[in-house]
Amino acid sequence: MMIFSSAGLRRSALATVVAISFLLQPVMADQNNKNENKSYNDLVSELKVQQGLFNFYRNMESGETMLSLRESQLNQPFIYHAQTMDGVVEAGHYRGNFRQTRLIEFRRNFKRIEVVSWNPRYVFDSSNPLSRAAQANRSEALLAVLDIEANDDGRILVKADPLFKSQALHRITPWANPNQTGPRFSLGTLNTDRSRIARERLYERNMDVVVDYVFINEEPVVFGSAAIADPRFITISLQHSFIEMPDNDYQPRRDDPRVGYFTQQFDQMTNPEWTPWGDVINRWNLVKKDPQAQLSEPVQPIVWWIENTTPHQWRNAIRQGVEDWNIAFEAAGFKNAIVVKEQPDDAEWDAGDVNYNVLRWTSSPRPPFGGYGPSLANPKTGEIISSNIMLEFVFMSNRWTLGELFSGGANLMAEHHSHDEHQLHCSLGHSLQMGHIVARLASDKRMYDNIEDDPILVQALRHLIMHEVGHTLGLNHNMRSHSLWNNQQVHDASLTQGVLSGSVMDYNPVNIAPVGVEQGDYYSYKPGPYDMWAIEYGYSTGLDDAEAEEQRLQAILSRSHLPELAFGNDADDMRAPGRHIDPRVMIGAMSSDPIAYAQDRWQRVNYEFSQLLDKGRVDGESHQRVLTSANMLFGQYAGQANVVSRFIGGVYVERAFIGQHDDVKPFQPVPRAIQRQAMAALNSYVFAADTLESMQPVLAYMHAQRRGFSHRGNNEDPRMHRMILGMQRNVLDHILHQQVLQRISDTALYGNDYSLTEMLSDLTKGIFRGDLTTLSQNLQVEYVNRLIKISGLDDDSEYDHLSQAAAVGQLRYIRSLSAPRRSTDAVRHHYGYLHLLIDRAFAA
Repeated sequence: MMIFSSAGLRRSALATVVAISFLLQPVMADQNNKNENKSYNDLVSELKVQQGLFNFYRNMESGETMLSLRESQLNQPFIYHAQTMDGVVEAGHYRGNFRQTRLIEFRRNFKRIEVVSWNPRYVFDSSNPLSRAAQANRSEALLAVLDIEANDDGRILVKADPLFKSQALHRITPWANPNQTGPRFSLGTLNTDRSRIARERLYERNMDVVVDYVFINEEPVVFGSAAIADPRFITISLQHSFIEMPDNDYQPRRDDPRVGYFTQQFDQMTNPEWTPWGDVINRWNLVKKDPQAQLSEPVQPIVWWIENTTPHQWRNAIRQGVEDWNIAFEAAGFKNAIVVKEQPDDAEWDAGDVNYNVLRWTSSPRPPFGGYGPSLANPKTGEIISSNIMLEFVFMSNRWTLGELFSGGANLMAEHHSHDEHQLHCSLGHSLQMGHIVARLASDKRMYDNIEDDPILVQALRHLIMHEVGHTLGLNHNMRSHSLWNNQQVHDASLTQGVLSGSVMDYNPVNIAPVGVEQGDYYSYKPGPYDMWAIEYGYSTGLDDAEAEEQRLQAILSRSHLPELAFGNDADDMRAPGRHIDPRVMIGAMSSDPIAYAQDRWQRVNYEFSQLLDKGRVDGESHQRVLTSANMLFGQYAGQANVVSRFIGGVYVERAFIGQHDDVKPFQPVPRAIQRQAMAALNSYVFAADTLESMQPVLAYMHAQRRGFSHRGNNEDPRMHRMILGMQRNVLDHILHQQVLQRISDTALYGNDYSLTEMLSDLTKGIFRGDLTTLSQNLQVEYVNRLIKISGLDDDSEYDHLSQAAAVGQLRYIRSLSAPRRSTDAVRHHYGYLHLLIDRAFAA
């Protein structure tokens, strides 16, 4: 028997490997030499080829791919675009998600091709000597390096798998969020062996490559929703598009702050002016067939396709929602600028192909939006090349989509209206869903099988389509256009005729008539005066003479101060507490008197709560309709509370240029009378002891239909104290925000006569007014704790000195209050608790 030590075995095995490697070296070297000696034709002769912008080759046995480009395509910019074809919402991917557009060049460096991305933002005058230093302190991105496999007859061949089956071109995994608290969903590690190039489309001027990326995370911490079969293995389908730079006579149009377009931004690095910018708007290249005609068809219209996934009974309303934009284009000189077609069921092209603009419908498990209208624009000129609109069926249904119900104590911040700073994620669908369910409840109309007999659904759908198409035309939001009509006119359908606000790009609430008033239009479903004006600026035909063209544009822009052309977008709106200053730029607002409109809505909600048990309960059904309807009504109530709160400490902003009209004043504090009107409305409807008392009889019936173990771990009873306090907290978050309190003092220096002390006194009196209920007890404790935090009595305060002093004054006043004689023990205990909180703060 022979015994070998482990060390001996290792030495023996190593010697064997070395010997085999030595023997194989000539064979391996010979194989490498054979590959190096193969010509271009030898390497591709047995591969399947598709020809187009580049040539794409695939080995039909192994699936490996190769790409070839012409030498003349080196050092030339191509437009690169990344789009999610399918994904999971938890990872920030969903069907139709336009991810990134940038410029890419292929450059040769000896035996390699370098794939480089660069930023065209910084512009130098070539006649200025400084242009020689144009690259100073700038970094290009070397995305990938590919070995040249062959170079014959002006074509260069490289392997495509290393480029497309990696994250070189586009990062698929979410970027780290430094503000993220707690565990987050993780894709894990990209597995290139399981990933595959699924399909490719080759055209003369563009190429699409769709890759299924497989990620593996063996130890997931967050499992995600039921839409994920197994969190260990996630597939993200992403399309990479390369587009040849357009070769046409497109003339960019400059951006202007008075009108709202998406833009390409350029810094003119050698321009000595006060605003050295050369920003241009994103728009389609519309050219008149007859340049001399006042109204002409375009040489090439904007063609929209209704995807074959679209419910048939909805297609007419969708078509109308698109084609109604032609009303605005006629004002700009174009007839039939937009054409709508339907994708055949047997179409050989896919939605997502950048050669087609498609209105697409999905019904997702977790819809990330209601409508999403992105576009792909040339980064150098702003010319829009392609667009898609993604629409979710759920927002035209009764299905609850906001996740946690308000009745469960969910915070009523406007997070479902949030938007990404770099990409448009329009959440109009959430607002539409809440609105049209409430409208249906108010009108007692059920959803008809025939959409044409359902004015609520038709108007909501047309409005949604118009809004999203507006984005694809280059328009961004206009959250100030709701002031077109006064509070009575807005309910007169004979007057509004489908135009409730100055723009369909606003986030208006559903327009439900007050109790006793005849119902008017529910939504805007035709372009408003702002839309007509914005399209005129962006698309009317320019003049050849630069000076005359500038005068023509200035004449259009000089009307920006007209009330019907009011404009303010996401960069100005006040949806989040303490954010921005002009209360007229706000989601959920309606009419030129939003405070009066809100009071009408609050009264309507109270009325609907009094009717809900009769309307919402149906024999043989669960109480789910009561629960969902109650949540929707409460959401409407809370939304209007936020709208009204923004007038306190607000400042009206006017962006008209000097000389445009008499006495252009950019900043004007909201008049004292309006601020006090807002405070009085909040004290009566939001801070009152009997706030939403009409909801209390409904509480015992707000029961979700059981579905398996869906509410396991969560108590299912409605939490009205948390609901009301959540709404009140959101309002206080704004009124008592550090920036708002300081702004009230700052604006006193240029016209505000609603002082900090007066505002807080009015607020305190409202919160401590009327009979004490458990709801008002909650609010009063919340308010005292906030005043203590502002004052800095028990800890350092981030508030300015004036705000701290004003808070101390209110605390002293509240400390002087006491329980009335013959109060209940609960009332005496409440006041004792308030006194204890204040005394502790002063003693700290």
